[in-house]
Amino acid sequence: MPYRLLIGTDEAGYGPNLGPLVVTATAWELPTELEPAGLWKEFRNVLTDEPERGDNRLFVADSKVVFSAGKSLEDLEVPVLAFLQTIGHNAASTDVLGASLAGVRFVDGYRGEIWNSTPGLTLPRDSSGDHVGEWCETLTVEMQRLQIRLLAARSRILFPMEFNQLTAAAGSKGVVNSEATLELVRSLSDDFPDYQSVFVVCDKHGGRNRYDELISAAFDDQFVFRLEESRESSRYRMGRAEFCFRTKAEELLPVALSSMISKYVREVLMHQFNTFWTERVPGLKPTQGYPVDAKRFRDSIAETVKQLGVPDEVLWRNR
Repeated sequence: MPYRLLIGTDEAGYGPNLGPLVVTATAWELPTELEPAGLWKEFRNVLTDEPERGDNRLFVADSKVVFSAGKSLEDLEVPVLAFLQTIGHNAASTDVLGASLAGVRFVDGYRGEIWNSTPGLTLPRDSSGDHVGEWCETLTVEMQRLQIRLLAARSRILFPMEFNQLTAAAGSKGVVNSEATLELVRSLSDDFPDYQSVFVVCDKHGGRNRYDELISAAFDDQFVFRLEESRESSRYRMGRAEFCFRTKAEELLPVALSSMISKYVREVLMHQFNTFWTERVPGLKPTQGYPVDAKRFRDSIAETVKQLGVPDEVLWRNR
């Protein structure tokens, strides 16, 4: 049976002033004749993006739908860690998980922030290792039965200092997001060169409709054919690969899982961040890092920041 490579990407933390931007890409092997939208039907015994009352399947969807601030991480945590475990990622703690997904650059950025400890927060946080392990086994068996495989998951985790440097150089945080996304796509595409066909699907990046120059730059200036550019969808072809940047891309399983991985990584890192500061500033309310509340938080910790000698560029994202 012929197969093709499917890559889905999404991010979490694009808007905040505090905490990292996390971009993730997942790579899948699926039969050539199976369209990405058909994955929900294939996995219907174990996954759903529209859970019903009493539904025992894993809920996988846009991370903003699965998880909201202040609630338990379990609904987000179990599918993320179970899928990652099927491909051998170590998620014993925040620092180990970040290094597993993002490599050496994560380690450098992580260690550059005083609130990140080694070892980091123990994972799972709100579930149990046994529960995650049971779902890992279930997913493994189901993927073998369906002849559909999750091949890899990879993240780019941009802490404020690096984010500020890249944004200043690019002149736009939107460009930074797009370049990080396509860097991951290039990496996964290079790691799986034997597939004759590659389909890449990404959520639209802000108000951008044109991506051909960014794609070309990420792939050594290869020629990119423009197939469609509209508010709903921008599509391109380059060699063996087709790229689609579309609205509501999280409706597709590979993008939804990338969204959830990105959100989970950011949430556990923000938990460490909030724990550090609330232990040092009595009565401090935690933050998700988004504008307005981020300013409240920054003002509240200002004296402690000064005492600890934390540079502003390490704490605060300028855009």
